Amino acid sequence: MAKIFIISFLMSALTGTGVYLMLKNDNKKIGVVDAVRLFDQYNMKKELEDKAKVKLQMLGKQMDSVENLLNMAKAVKNDDGIKKMSYAYSYVRSYVENEYKQSNKEINEQVWKRLNSAIDAYGKSKGLHLIIGANGMGSVLFNDDYYDLTSEAIKYVNKKYEEGN
Repeated sequence: MAKIFIISFLMSALTGTGVYLMLKNDNKKIGVVDAVRLFDQYNMKKELEDKAKVKLQMLGKQMDSVENLLNMAKAVKNDDGIKKMSYAYSYVRSYVENEYKQSNKEINEQVWKRLNSAIDAYGKSKGLHLIIGANGMGSVLFNDDYYDLTSEAIKYVNKKYEEGN
């Protein structure tokens, strides 16, 4: 029992010492970036969303028009009209929802593809060895401001985006 305790203690001490030395080593630069803030504040994302918004709003207006026709058919108790407009409204609503999902998917893919290479360049330009992405899901439980590079990274990637890189 005593041997197990001593071995456990030594393993814990060795692990703790290793972690301490790794973090103390100034040659190993580490930073943390809030991935959600970075993504949300990336100008490319904002521009793509603004472009998609125009199309999605137009589709939304078409859906509203079909819904108004359905409501008129209900008001005059036109069973055939209600049936046709219910089908049309259901179809248009489904189409709009699919367009919205597809638009979000395409925007996310385009933005992350560009962001990943921009963050890679940012890390290299700062001499970092590791950038940890915090996402609010528990991947980073705590970091102090010393390691938080989010604001700086946002400025960097937006500057590079505006420059066309």
